[in-house]
Amino acid sequence: MNAPACSVCAAHEPRAEFVAWESPRWILRHHPYPAPLCGWFLLCARRHVASAADLDAEEAREFTQVLGACMRALRTSAQVPRVYVVMFGEGAPHLHAHLIPRDPACEGTRAWAVADWYRAVERGERAPALPDAVEGVISLMRARLTDELASFTHA
Repeated sequence: MNAPACSVCAAHEPRAEFVAWESPRWILRHHPYPAPLCGWFLLCARRHVASAADLDAEEAREFTQVLGACMRALRTSAQVPRVYVVMFGEGAPHLHAHLIPRDPACEGTRAWAVADWYRAVERGERAPALPDAVEGVISLMRARLTDELASFTHA
């Protein structure tokens, strides 16, 4: 799984408390502290693969099913009407999709403005998500995904 100096691989190692769901091929973890928003998750391939275009047929099928289930669970867990999915693939050449809850009541997070929000938290100009809230949404996601994605945990 690990490639030298891969930030995605490194993020999985010491932070089990942020993991909401995992299988032999996928891992869903909350953004570590300071988290830009409560419910900002990353769905990552365990295999070191640079892009969704590089998934084999079985991985591609699973990815769409797992991504959909994670988005539905996040909408319910974070109580938001929309979940953004962002995949750039240049910051780390390891497939990871950012799942970002979109609450219309949270000004400053609409569309691409969410990137400015992220950077403002990173610079200390905005408060990060509260740790208790992050722990709560992780627990809700674990509960919702355990049954829905049970068939993938033993793949």
